[in-house]
Amino acid sequence: MRTWTMSRNGAITLTAIIAIGIGLVILSGMVNQGLSERTAAGSLLALSFVVFGFGGMLYFGRAISKWQIEEASHLIWERGFVVAAVLATVLGLVLLDDMLHAAGDSIFARLGMAAYFFGAVVVVAAETAYLGKRDWLNPQIVLYVIMAFLAQASFGVSLLQTGLVAGWVGWVTIIWNLGWLLVMLIVRPRDIYYPVLHHVAPLIIGIALLTQR
Repeated sequence: MRTWTMSRNGAITLTAIIAIGIGLVILSGMVNQGLSERTAAGSLLALSFVVFGFGGMLYFGRAISKWQIEEASHLIWERGFVVAAVLATVLGLVLLDDMLHAAGDSIFARLGMAAYFFGAVVVVAAETAYLGKRDWLNPQIVLYVIMAFLAQASFGVSLLQTGLVAGWVGWVTIIWNLGWLLVMLIVRPRDIYYPVLHHVAPLIIGIALLTQR
């Protein structure tokens, strides 16, 4: 018997609950801190997780739960949300990079931003190519995964140096990204593309920016 979360209604409901919860955090941050570079960066980074959540739900329905779907249009929406999440992360990191630079870091955030932007270009090209050929460009995917993990770890170092948010946020960002990079390369070197892993640290950083001063 399929569990409720495996059903279409269950997956949609769970995704909506997560989205609403994060949306309330964003709204609360905007109300308490006003519209600023800090709240804009936090909102974009948190929203990247929300946007990916819809793509992840559609992937779950197509590949795991085997929903009855019209695959071509379903796939466009699914991969479109994944790409949109990457773009939201890029925009959020651009603003975060600017704040970290103003706070005194002139190295790690800039390196992280350059690495993530390069990786984002690569993965967007791979995602769009997949829509046409239904086949992953594996070297590009591997490059993105490595660049994304290292880039976000670099932002974690910058957060520790500047004290822009609580120190534990920087440590979690570093440990999450370097830890999963090692796990993927050692345990699953032939299947390392799990996009959700690249949106957890941005969510944590985004919430910290919105709730801490």
